[in-house]
Amino acid sequence: MGGRPIVLFFLIDAMGWEWLADKPFLNDHFRHRQPVKTIFGFSSSAIPTILTGKYPDEHGRWNLLFLSPLTSPFRWTKYLHFLPDTLLENRVTRKLITLITKRLVKADGYFSGYVATRKLWLFDICEKYNIYRKGGIDGCSTIIDYLEETHTPHKIYSYHDYTDEQAFDCLQRDLHDDRSLVYFAYLPELDAFLHRYADRPGEVADRITWYEERIRKIIDDAKAISEDVRVFVFSDHGMAPIVKQFDLIGILRNNEIDLENDCLAVFDSTMARFWSDNPLALEKIAATLKDCPEGKLLSREELQAMRTYFPDGRYGQLIFLMHPGTLIFPNLFGSHCPAGMHGFHPDDRHSNGSYLASVADYQPESIVDLYHVMRSEVDRVRSR
Repeated sequence: MGGRPIVLFFLIDAMGWEWLADKPFLNDHFRHRQPVKTIFGFSSSAIPTILTGKYPDEHGRWNLLFLSPLTSPFRWTKYLHFLPDTLLENRVTRKLITLITKRLVKADGYFSGYVATRKLWLFDICEKYNIYRKGGIDGCSTIIDYLEETHTPHKIYSYHDYTDEQAFDCLQRDLHDDRSLVYFAYLPELDAFLHRYADRPGEVADRITWYEERIRKIIDDAKAISEDVRVFVFSDHGMAPIVKQFDLIGILRNNEIDLENDCLAVFDSTMARFWSDNPLALEKIAATLKDCPEGKLLSREELQAMRTYFPDGRYGQLIFLMHPGTLIFPNLFGSHCPAGMHGFHPDDRHSNGSYLASVADYQPESIVDLYHVMRSEVDRVRSR
């Protein structure tokens, strides 16, 4: 039969090893299955790590929002500060401001402002633009850049253009174009599903089976076209079921910490980040956090070991991480506590991503290694 070599990469957001390990997910196609360690943070850092093969302290992207008033796309919101909190500080207003700002800066990336509206002008966003295109990550070459630079025929599918179902449909059609060698699909919708239904294992199993069935159809079609088909399924992180809510904001205020005037604080659901020009205020916050049994104030050494330390403090001068399964709530993400969350310590078993491959040529230890797997496969098909 012969045919062109075909490589299929499926990046399924949040398909963690704990959700997949005991399921017969395409066992007849995948010779190799293993967990892969994620990095500390959320998808805003994990996916750039996969695309570049570099750690957050190298590619510069960690949490979505970072302190940078001079480059903030939200600077214009300072002119709204005359409005009362009832109009300014609510989810509808924040969403509207985000949409307006996105248009003003012509952003097409994952763009969200989830801090208090009066504080938005202090923050920039690390993913203003689409990272799934050439030049998508400033200062770092991605696997997409490499595909373009080497003129390797390829197709990319992401939420910027498709739902997960549309991406599968389009990829299946594109297989028959008799040109592309590499297909890369980023499929984000399982992440949102697990946030909502991580406490319903039966529904999660059904949803994972849906991904299995769609990928199986694509593999079958690819093998009808070529005898050289390689398939890789991997994820950026897992998803931990939420077992406890903790009012960290209330604890800080009960300890007479003025979150409006003493410091700048962001509560990222699994972690809290703080900035202040007043060393005494930071000391008081640190002392309160060290007495909090629901999480841990991370040291400089711990952040360095996880490759998420930034000397300029743009992502936080103090960073407090909740224990796995415990969520900061209330927070500014929403009025309902999710059933599942990621962004806990990467050593937690629920943080592990998954790696499944139709060949046993690679044994990636972490998501950092996935770039090198993809690049090796690109080089292989180019040499054919």
